Amino acid sequence: MKLFSDEQINSGRQKELDWARGLAVIFMIFKHTKEFLPGFALSSTYSKVICFFGGPLAAPTFMILLGAGIVYSRNHSPKKLALRGLNLIILNYVLNFAAFGIPELILFIKTMDAAFLDECVIYTLGVDILAFAGLTFLFFALMKKLRLATVDVVFITLILSCLNFLTPPVDNFSLGAIAGLFIYVDDNSYFPFLSWIGYPVMGYVFGMFLKRCTDKRLFYKYLFAFSIFIVTAISLSSLKHGFFEIWSLYFGSKEYFRQDFIQYFLVGGICFSWISILFALSEAKALDFAGKQFSRWSKNVTVIFVAHWMIVGWLDIFNPINFPENPYVNLITGTVIVILSDAASALFMSLRMRRKS
Repeated sequence: MKLFSDEQINSGRQKELDWARGLAVIFMIFKHTKEFLPGFALSSTYSKVICFFGGPLAAPTFMILLGAGIVYSRNHSPKKLALRGLNLIILNYVLNFAAFGIPELILFIKTMDAAFLDECVIYTLGVDILAFAGLTFLFFALMKKLRLATVDVVFITLILSCLNFLTPPVDNFSLGAIAGLFIYVDDNSYFPFLSWIGYPVMGYVFGMFLKRCTDKRLFYKYLFAFSIFIVTAISLSSLKHGFFEIWSLYFGSKEYFRQDFIQYFLVGGICFSWISILFALSEAKALDFAGKQFSRWSKNVTVIFVAHWMIVGWLDIFNPINFPENPYVNLITGTVIVILSDAASALFMSLRMRRKS
């Protein structure tokens, strides 16, 4: 029996992908809590653990799932993908202004200190994951409009990833606000398109295989084995030859936002091994209750993401609480923000359902 069919077999929502997406946004919240509120040093064990779960298991996994989601989406026409992309780009700047720009603007009005107004502009024009997601949808809208084969999309992605390292640094803020959508510019472009497009394309290819897979258990066994091999090989090579130190490569501030091919393989391997593990766990009936929670987070991921940034942004700028650099306090704070963000998303979805009814 062939592992892959010529026809699409696994349609509809895939439980393991929902689990990975739901957990990704939660891990992201804990990472942002650590970074923006108490500000732990990367060298601490607690910080490394949070950065691992909030690193490869968060944003990169989410981006891989974004690519896979395009394969599974019913609304994948070029026009609908493009509209979705434009909406996400607009939401990026609206959220930036609401979460960080408005607090800075309030401080400017209270103090008339121009530095707060400058910060308001800088925060508002930042390029976060929503802008990248929007550009990704526009990219796939163009690929589908041109009716390019998957291999062509992969080849174009390799070229774009190479261009990322040929672009000169941008020092002009006005130019950087635009260029930051595509290349890394100082600390204001967190997810530039050319640095990160490899992950959604990985997910797109993964989704194409998954949708035609005849035996998901066998598929994920092979995927897990291959992913672990890649991660182990790169890790051992780095330790032996001293080419780089894993933590500084992936979790360093600039290195994290300026991804390269080594990181694609290393982080991609971690992400796919994680998704494979979640598939195995999703088959356990004992975890059905937790799985339903993960899936609910997955469906409300955008609202939870927006809500948590509103909380973190206002707490960070107004600083009403002097958060001590204590792992337990940070963990509790992150948990509270998760609960509040989840409650806000539940309220939003409830109001949305009432409007439709």
